[in-house]
Amino acid sequence: MVPCYDAADTVRLALASLHAQSFEDWRCLLVDDGSTDETHALLTRAAAADPRFEVHRFERNRGRGAARQFLLERVTAPLVAFLDADDWMYPDRLTDQVAWLQLEPSLAAVGSPMAIFDDALEMVGEARPRVASPLPAILEFPRPEPPRFFFPASMLRSDIVKQAGFDERLRRSQDSDMLIRALLGRRYALTARPLYAYRRAAMTLDKTLEGYRYRMMAHRKHLRRHPLHVGRTLAQTYAKGAVLRAMAAVGADEAVFDARYAAPSSEAEAAYGAARETVTRAQERLWRG
Repeated sequence: MVPCYDAADTVRLALASLHAQSFEDWRCLLVDDGSTDETHALLTRAAAADPRFEVHRFERNRGRGAARQFLLERVTAPLVAFLDADDWMYPDRLTDQVAWLQLEPSLAAVGSPMAIFDDALEMVGEARPRVASPLPAILEFPRPEPPRFFFPASMLRSDIVKQAGFDERLRRSQDSDMLIRALLGRRYALTARPLYAYRRAAMTLDKTLEGYRYRMMAHRKHLRRHPLHVGRTLAQTYAKGAVLRAMAAVGADEAVFDARYAAPSSEAEAAYGAARETVTRAQERLWRG
């Protein structure tokens, strides 16, 4: 599922990373969420080159919650994965995640760490889920809290996602809202190495503060049944917003975002470089002519 909005500068690489997958039995559902640039023309061109791309279009921008729910209602496969139009994924992402869910029928989902890359497509860091267990690991999600699980890098069983759905009122944090409701009381896995590349430029002050506001709306849904846990999350989220505003006031907000990821190891950099080379070649093939 790939929602797109004014993504003409980045969507070529995102779709090329699908075209490069070692697991070939996939279908990609895309929706142009009322873009004002060339996004829709590029999606149409990709679908002409590879019929596994299925393109839809909104006449006006409706937001990611509505876009994701629209795509979810058209999912027919037993497993669903996600990709943001400004990111890309490693060529073995689908192969690895499908294998996890096939081998462990009790798992609701599988996720992975993420490589963080800059506008030059260089790896600048590695974001790892903040869990106590060493990775890979199988964990439980016993209470509503911010998922220690990166939504873009995740794959879930479709029936569980459809049961939870995406809240169309949430223009941000609809992804973590869905994950909480889908995973609550269930088990999930985390792989040891990155399978997804996340764009550093997506970490901005405005997006983060807006995300915090919607996060609090999402968590209030669980306040009656889990008052202590939800109350703590609301207080922590409010405090994080206050700290971020204070840091921004003195020009130090970028340091907050940099703290979200660690310096990559030499092994991670080598794996990233190999994946980027494969995806770059696929981009040349997909968009040739």
